[in-house]
Amino acid sequence: MTPQKKKSLLVLIMFMVAHAVNDGFGWIIPPLLPAIREYFNLSYTEMGAFYTLYRFTGSVFQAPASYLVYLAPISLILAGGLLWSSIGMCLASMSSSYGMLLGVSAISGLGRSTYHPLAVTILSRLFGRESFGRALALHLSASGAGMVIAPFLVGLLLTRFNWRLPIQVWSILGIMTGLSLLSFLRSQRQDLQPKTKTLRWPFFSHSVGIYLLAASIWGVSQSGLMAFIPLFLVDHRRFSKQAAAATYGIMAFSGTVCRPFLGALTDRMGRRKPVIVGGFIVASISILGMATIDNLLMLYPIIVLLGVFGSGHGGLADTLLIEMIPSQRREETLGFYYTMRMGIASLAPITVGWASERINLPNCFLGLALVAGLSALLLSLTKERPIEQESENF
Repeated sequence: MTPQKKKSLLVLIMFMVAHAVNDGFGWIIPPLLPAIREYFNLSYTEMGAFYTLYRFTGSVFQAPASYLVYLAPISLILAGGLLWSSIGMCLASMSSSYGMLLGVSAISGLGRSTYHPLAVTILSRLFGRESFGRALALHLSASGAGMVIAPFLVGLLLTRFNWRLPIQVWSILGIMTGLSLLSFLRSQRQDLQPKTKTLRWPFFSHSVGIYLLAASIWGVSQSGLMAFIPLFLVDHRRFSKQAAAATYGIMAFSGTVCRPFLGALTDRMGRRKPVIVGGFIVASISILGMATIDNLLMLYPIIVLLGVFGSGHGGLADTLLIEMIPSQRREETLGFYYTMRMGIASLAPITVGWASERINLPNCFLGLALVAGLSALLLSLTKERPIEQESENF
């Protein structure tokens, strides 16, 4: 293994750990919602508002956060964001009222804005065209590991403790990871910091625009669905809070395991779009099945499919976009893209919560299935045309 390959793999491994902790915060909240609802006596709308505000602040600031590379080292930006969100969520877990929980978690969500555009950009430069699918799939699988561990942690701790402890345990893990990431990246800063970079607007093309629209629509379906699956299982499928949390973890686990295989498949095919569009179609059908089928023997396979193509497949779709963007334009472009996609998607939980009180949650899921199908249709209109081919390091 060459020194450059070894260095690239070390960066990938460290980013995998940070990604697991960063995204785990988003997956520790939904399985806690039944317990938080009981503690604060909340409605569906209030629970949706809590999750929406946390995600929204971390989403809309990704565009400005991506420009921080002109002002500060990447090591400080990435680690600082993780430390901010970890300390903030630890404080949020001590809230004595719903209003305090809402406000503190929204502020802590700001820390999430720094990670995705910068980490993905760095990986796209370190790994060449023929291996980027596998590298990003491994990176996303590490995120999936956080998505798996967080729900199971909730299920384990809720048997003896209240909803606060799972958040506090995850926050301590986030603080430790943030400090480790800062130390590691400071030693790599000469290789990771962009060189001779000119301040520009985000890159845009016809295909990028279609992809952004399709991915934003898919994000609405995914975000609205994932926030309410544990509540759906408790209220409409007779699960206990602990069983719903464990099932949520099983769903995330299936996506984590399958991500590397999907990434390798896109690399081997030399084409990303057929796999991505097909995954959105399967996810749409799975959502329909979950909303309409009450048989447990059929429900669990549907949950697994949702894990593979709902949580595991979604982020991998970004490889199609990243290869449309010139290397030196990726920080600002991906920052803008993640802001649009995640910002719009973050509004889904409160919208689904409000609608579920009027037309019930299963009917809302039927609507989300149609939204997922629309995203597949739009994405099929994009042209898969990588702008540049970079050397292989993996």
